Amino acid sequence: MKAPLKKRDDITPGDAVRIAAQTAPTQPPAVMPAEDRAAPFNVRLRLSSIREIEARARQDGVSLKLVLCRALEAYGVAMAPADLEDGTPRRRAA
Repeated sequence: MKAPLKKRDDITPGDAVRIAAQTAPTQPPAVMPAEDRAAPFNVRLRLSSIREIEARARQDGVSLKLVLCRALEAYGVAMAPADLEDGTPRRRAA
């Protein structure tokens, strides 16, 4: 039989912050900057257009998103560097 868990005194949120600051005073914040976070963007296209984008993505071995982002950049739209990286999971890229 497992030993019962030790009973701990309740700590206040202030105590928790103090303990965390003493334990790891130089940890960076775990929050992404809100000004350039990823967000969904949906667009309706004709099936023929979607098939062409899919064919190009298969030909290049990249995601649909990357094909679209590269096209927008070629058109002169400044794209975030993270949007020009292939984020295709390796298990689906094969």
